[in-house]
This record gives sequence, C-alpha cells and structure tokens, in this order.
Amino acid sequence: MRGTQAALWLARTPEGSWRCRTSGEAPGPSTAWEPIADPFGHASADASDPATLAGEADALGPARTLVGLRLLPPCSPQKVFGIGRNYRAHAHELGNEVPTTPLCFLKAPSCLIVSGDALALPRGYERIDMEAELVVVVGQRARAVAAADAWQHVAGYLLGNDVSCRDLQHRDKQWTRAKGLDGFGPVSPFMRLVAPGWSLPVSELEILGYLDDVPVQRGWVADMIFSIPALIEHLSEGMTLEPGDLIFTGTPAGVAALSPGQVVRVELAGLDLGRLVTPIT
Repeated sequence: MRGTQAALWLARTPEGSWRCRTSGEAPGPSTAWEPIADPFGHASADASDPATLAGEADALGPARTLVGLRLLPPCSPQKVFGIGRNYRAHAHELGNEVPTTPLCFLKAPSCLIVSGDALALPRGYERIDMEAELVVVVGQRARAVAAADAWQHVAGYLLGNDVSCRDLQHRDKQWTRAKGLDGFGPVSPFMRLVAPGWSLPVSELEILGYLDDVPVQRGWVADMIFSIPALIEHLSEGMTLEPGDLIFTGTPAGVAALSPGQVVRVELAGLDLGRLVTPIT
C-alpha cells in the first residue's frame, strides 16, 4: 500500500509555513513541525518544485506541535478550479448528461476553509450539497502541458469538499456563486507533498464521503471520466497554472443535502491524507 511509504507534509498558520515527515500516516496532534520559508512562493520565483524546496529548506526555528495554532489552507492559490460531473454515476444521479470534454469552473479562493472550521450555511436556499473530492495541488508552472508530462507539475494532494448550492446553479445558469460562496471549499489542513513525476496509484484509491458518520459517497479515483493528467492538459491549454493552484477533481455519486448540526467527513482510502471534518452550522 502506497500510504505506508515515508511522507513529507506541509501546513500553514498565520505565522508561516511548517514541514514535517512521517512514515506514511497523516500527522497527528503530537507530530513535531519545523517552520520553513513558503516553498510555493519560492517555486513561483525560481521554477523549482515545492516538495524539493520544502524538504531541503533550513528550519527557521525549533520544532513544535501545531496544537493551539490557527491552521490555514496549506497554500495560498491564485486559482481554484473545479471539475463538474467527472464520475458517470454522479452525472446520472442529478439527471445530467455525461460530458465529452472536461466541465470546468472556478471557485473563489476566499471559499477555502480547513478541517475543523465550521461551515455556516447561507440562509434562504433549499438545497446545499456536500461533494467529497480529491484535490490536486499544482507544483511547477504549467502552460500547454501534455498529459504525458502532467505528473511533473503536481506538488501534492488534499482532501476537499466542493460544497454546492443547487438553487444558485439552476438560477444563475453558471456556477460562480453556487460553488464559490464563503466556506464552500473545505480542504485538508495538511498537504501531502510528492516529488515531480510521481504517478498517483489511482487504481488503489477510493474517495469516501460521510455525513454524520454515515457513508454516503464512495468512488474509485480510477473511475474519473477525465484523469488528472487529462485535466492538467485541458486546463493548461489556455491558462497558466501557477504553483499552489488547486484542482478539485470531481465527486462520485451520493451527494447529500446539508443541514445545521450535521458533520461532513471526507477521507481517501489507499493513500493517507488524514480526515477532512466540517461541522455544519
């Protein structure tokens, strides 16, 4: 199982970026972290990859746990992409056609929150759904990248929840507000960094979504209609992807409506990315 291999992790707080290493498991409360310079800022400046920069960076202070510190998303993206209907069963469950090319949209970076942060549902809407997803973090700048070279431009992975207001999707006829409101982009607080060129073992990975500990979503990453390399090729055809940009890769069937008092949990089986937990208020 790939999840048992040594792993390098990145976190961010208002004080800056932090690095830790584990034997493959996600960091816990007792994990010691070292403060380092932001590897994504340096990656943008000198075309290096964030994993190498984070691994080789000098510690800026003593190691410590992150208990008591406010956690932020592990990077600060310029762009947050979403991919709609990238699992056939999800497209069918909402009565939509299966796309023949990637169905792309943008989420506002201000929608991002981290595990443990509460999502306050906006009032006045009939249905707001959870969507459990695997999130790709761009590493090296990507422009007109062929799918065969796409893994060279991946820095790491997060868990995500592409929260979606169905009322606004139907009313606005496009998805900027429906998927970009404040809090509509929960992500993991710890990014699992990977070396450029590392190929994700998609046949081993399953995205899992729970609502109040009841399993509601389950889908093999290999069942994506458009693979991660295909998505990077498609997105980079006309837009430059910058280090730290995020790609929410699509959700399997089983999306569920949210109500105050519930708790959403997202996990990935086959590669430990921790847990993304979002209380709903």
